[in-house]
Amino acid sequence: MEKNDKTLLEIIDALEQFEEDRFIAGIQARHYTKFQLEQTLDMIRSYQSRMNIEVRALVQFSETYIQQFATDNNKCFNHAERYFNRIRSTLGGLKKVFQKTCPRSMVQLPDKDQKPSVFERSPLSYGVCVMDMYGIASYDDVVQELYHELETLLSTAVGVLGLCHQMIESERMIRDDMDQLKTIYRESCRSLMSGLREYSELMGTCGQVPETDLSRRKASAGSLDDFLRKEYHNVAKKEFKLFVWQEAMRRGQSDGLTEEETFLWTDNHDKVKLVRWAIEHFDELDVEGQQGKLDSVSIVYFLRWCGVATRKEKRLYQYFCSNYCGCFQPLVWSAVSKERKEQMEHGISSEEATRKFQKMLDMLSEAVAV
Repeated sequence: MEKNDKTLLEIIDALEQFEEDRFIAGIQARHYTKFQLEQTLDMIRSYQSRMNIEVRALVQFSETYIQQFATDNNKCFNHAERYFNRIRSTLGGLKKVFQKTCPRSMVQLPDKDQKPSVFERSPLSYGVCVMDMYGIASYDDVVQELYHELETLLSTAVGVLGLCHQMIESERMIRDDMDQLKTIYRESCRSLMSGLREYSELMGTCGQVPETDLSRRKASAGSLDDFLRKEYHNVAKKEFKLFVWQEAMRRGQSDGLTEEETFLWTDNHDKVKLVRWAIEHFDELDVEGQQGKLDSVSIVYFLRWCGVATRKEKRLYQYFCSNYCGCFQPLVWSAVSKERKEQMEHGISSEEATRKFQKMLDMLSEAVAV
C-alpha cells in the first residue's frame, strides 16, 4: 500500500461504503461460526481501544504541528508517510478486519499483476452485494453487536484518516501562503530564543560550533521564500534550534552585543545601549534602600522597563548585578522577587512600572543636561 494522500482518500472512500447489507454479505462470505464471530468481536474492541489512543495523540499533534516550522520528521520525503506512521496501528487493524470478510480465492495472479488490497476485495466496501430480506435484526445478538462495534470502529477511522488528509492539505496551503509561512518561521525562532533551557544548553557555543547544514542551505537558496518553502517541516528541531541561536548571535555580534544581551533582547538590540547607560548611572537615580543596599522598588521598576519576558527577569537581574559598579549592595533575588510579587498584588502593572522608571531616567537626563 502506497503511503500517500491518494491512498488516504481511497481508504476513506472504502470505509464510507460500509453499511448493513455489506456487513451481512461479508459475514456470509466466510460462513463464520458463533465462536469465530465472538473472537472477531473481541478483536474489533481491542482495535477500537488502540485507535482511541492514536486518535487522541493525533488530535494533539495536529493542534500545534502546522504552526511549527521545524519537526523531527525530516527523513520523510512524502508528506503523507509520517501520518501513516503515526496511525500504523489503526491501519493494521482495519486491514485485518477487512481481511476477515474477503472471500477465499485460490487463483494465482501473474507476477506482473499487482495483488488487490483487502479494501478492494472485501464485500464491506467493494462490489455489488445482495440485500438480505430480513436485515440485521434476524441474526444472533453477537452478529448485531459485531455490526455496531464495527460501525463505530470504521466511523472513528474515517475521522482519523480525514484529519490526516486535512493536515496534508494545510501544509500545501501554508507553502503557498508566504506571509503565513514567514509568520510561522518568525514565531518559531522567537519561541526558541525565549527558552531558558535552550539558552543554557547553547550558551558559549556560538563561536565553537561549526556552521550548520541549514545555514549553508539558506546561503545557497535563491531567496528567503525558496528557503522557507523547502525547509518547512523538513528540518529536525535540534538542527533548527542551533541554527536559530547562531543566526541570533551573529546579528547580536554585528551590533556589538554579548551573548547574554542577545538572549535578553533578541528583537530589540537598540534597547541594550539604553540599559547599559541606565546601569552605569544607576546610583544617580535615587535608588538607595536600607542599610546601604539598593532599593527593591527601583530594581523591579528597572526590570519592567527593560522590556524582557517575565521568565527572563531573574536572568536579567543577574546581568544587572554583573554590570553594576555602584556604591550600594545589590539585593538577593528572593528580595527582588518578593517586591515584584507585592507590586503585582497592589495592581502595579508592567506599563506603570515602566513609566515610573522612565520618569526617573528623564529627570536624570535633564539634570545632566543642565
